[in-house]
Amino acid sequence: MNMLLIDLGNTRIKWAFCEGHSDWKIEGYTLNQDIEQLLGQLSTLPHIDLIHGCTVGAPEVATRLEAFCQTTWQQAITWLQVTRTALGIHNGYRYLEQQGPDRWAAVIGARSLFPEQALVIASAGTALTVDALTEDNEFLGGMILPGLRLMKSALAQQTERLTVSDGAFHDFPRCTTDAIQTGCISALAGSILAMHARLSLRGDTPLCILSGGDAAIIAPVLASFNPNLTPIIAEQLVLHGLAALARDQLK
Repeated sequence: MNMLLIDLGNTRIKWAFCEGHSDWKIEGYTLNQDIEQLLGQLSTLPHIDLIHGCTVGAPEVATRLEAFCQTTWQQAITWLQVTRTALGIHNGYRYLEQQGPDRWAAVIGARSLFPEQALVIASAGTALTVDALTEDNEFLGGMILPGLRLMKSALAQQTERLTVSDGAFHDFPRCTTDAIQTGCISALAGSILAMHARLSLRGDTPLCILSGGDAAIIAPVLASFNPNLTPIIAEQLVLHGLAALARDQLK
């Protein structure tokens, strides 16, 4: 049984090809605007028997993918729906229809990689999401805030003298570009530290799991703020979540 997993995000489309219950053999990604490049990548795959996807991206891109999969393999995409329970995890989100399926998939993916431990799950992409999962599989919810580039863009758009530019992180920035970079990264790291502290106050000893394009930027800052916290970078949590759900359905 050949399986295709698709994560259609706000900026990038990530995918993985699996044979049966094995780990994925091939993976790739493109920017959302490069849909033709993505379809070219997928067209090289063997026949696909099962397709699981998660989408928070543009509906027209999802429609293109659906049409391609139907034409190429005569298979529909099963898009992830947020549920109250999945793989033993209880979802405590108040309004399930408001929860992004990518957040739910990332929680499931993190649990599949790190069983029986409390987790702070931070996905640092276009937005930063910071979610809490207890040792006994209670998803408590979490935070959403602008990601690094959105923060810097907002400053540039709403002020006269600040621009979007690259700076460096410093404990005591001495130029404006470094001040912006340091401030934004400190805010992102601080939200993750806050969630870690809240979960710890419940009596849990959480691991801090980072994913997304800015994970490598945030990780060393987290470690410098709290030497007892060693963040773990785990990529493709959404795809891992889709894979875990698909394999459970195949049992």
